[in-house]
Amino acid sequence: MKKHNLLLLVFLALTPPVVRAQVYSSPNTNPKIVEMLHRSSIIENEDYVKVDGNPYIDKEFMPGKIIFKDQTVVDSIPMRLNTYTDNIEFKQNDTTLALAEPEKIEKISFGHRNFIYSLYKEGIFTKRGYFEVLADGDTKLLLHRETIMKREQLPASNFEGGNYRDYFRTSESYYIKKGDGIATKISRTKKGVLKALGDHQKELEDFIKKKHLKMMKTDDLIDLIYYYNSLNK
Repeated sequence: MKKHNLLLLVFLALTPPVVRAQVYSSPNTNPKIVEMLHRSSIIENEDYVKVDGNPYIDKEFMPGKIIFKDQTVVDSIPMRLNTYTDNIEFKQNDTTLALAEPEKIEKISFGHRNFIYSLYKEGIFTKRGYFEVLADGDTKLLLHRETIMKREQLPASNFEGGNYRDYFRTSESYYIKKGDGIATKISRTKKGVLKALGDHQKELEDFIKKKHLKMMKTDDLIDLIYYYNSLNK
């Protein structure tokens, strides 16, 4: 028996360790949530009730999963995306918090959507923000939503108070991200998309023609990106 135990110890010592992701499914006790709570900021959204509309894809918090770059997984976290502040908000008891240090996050999933946090170009500026992943792979098709608050002047009235209303307006932009590079905004034309992708021009043009793809149709654009990824395997 001692001989068998000795052989087992030698085997374990010589066997390289297997790296496994740490998975936490209890939001109130796992160390990643404790760390986020210490570094996250409290969100005050009381002023939103005075504004028409809302800046959320889905206003309700939905259970989701956070995968960190160190492969730690945090599950069952109620989350939502605020496109006005470009923050992932999450619920801890009755408090709404903004997710801290998003650059440490690999992917976030909730409400049947996947999100990443990435560098992107906007004109001459380089920014960071959240993107919904529409097509995944080495080359990704991303959707960025941006919400601004607008004010509309209303006809003068005899009632006290301002003659205006505030409302949220959301715009959508499409980006292509290659590998770990900076996400680049695309023009949703055949010329614009092919320019952003760069290579395999002939194959892509043939595919677009054969499938009768229209770049203004999101599903067609998704099909093209998946086909492009297949050419690079």
